[in-house]
Amino acid sequence: MLYFVGLGLYSCEDLSIRALRVLKKCSKIYVDLYTSIVPQFTLSEFANILEKSLGSEIVGVTRRELENDIFVEKILEESSEKDVAIVVPGDPFIATTHLWIRLEAEKRKIPTAVIHSTSILTAAISETGLHPYKFGKCATIVYPDLEKNFIPYSVYETLVDNIGRGLHTLMLLDLRLEEKIAMTIADAINVLELLEEKIGKGIISSETLGVALSRIGSPDSKIVAGPLYSLRKINLGPPPHSLIIPGELHFTEEEALIVLAKASIEAVRTWKKKVRDLRNILNH
Repeated sequence: MLYFVGLGLYSCEDLSIRALRVLKKCSKIYVDLYTSIVPQFTLSEFANILEKSLGSEIVGVTRRELENDIFVEKILEESSEKDVAIVVPGDPFIATTHLWIRLEAEKRKIPTAVIHSTSILTAAISETGLHPYKFGKCATIVYPDLEKNFIPYSVYETLVDNIGRGLHTLMLLDLRLEEKIAMTIADAINVLELLEEKIGKGIISSETLGVALSRIGSPDSKIVAGPLYSLRKINLGPPPHSLIIPGELHFTEEEALIVLAKASIEAVRTWKKKVRDLRNILNH
């Protein structure tokens, strides 16, 4: 059997009792080391908790391996004979490419099961107090490559679409851990500013309200809301970071941002009016 197990956002302590029971009975465990940063997770502690051998029973894997046909073939062969698990930061199939492995297993009549855990997609919404049904399409901000003439316009297009409908936008930030790249809020704002210069719909300005999130799920997590450009100056600590740009705000959402994310009343009111103006412009 092949299990896909969510690790959560912070450490081994995020693993559910069910996850621990499943993992302890697995003969082989592959741990995804690239999808996201799990601040206090280490392979050695993970092996100690499960009382398993690091290197033979527990193996850390890279993107190159888990997206390699030959390597995955090995996993499928193992899981056809014994219990095998792939452990993934967050929730197993959120912001990952692992679904194809599950599909391939099912096509071969290899049973699969999913043990869910906390995802940044739900945790970010819960922590900010914004209403989940008012979020539009999620986006990922990646670094431009001006030498190759690559600019991530799709992020801005998603913002335009969401703001036009009054919806909030959760933006995940570029993470390429094997290249030691982890985008910060400051870098993300710089990219959005570049996109505003290129496209110019007025979404990104001194009036734009941003909600910066750092290390959500950790004891030292931070949530700060305010005018977008001002967030560049705030020390949010190390990544992972993410960013929300709200759309139309319900009065309970306004209060949540003021109380939980320390937004000023003025910043919230200014953005509320700006969103109305933007919606009128974008929808005509």
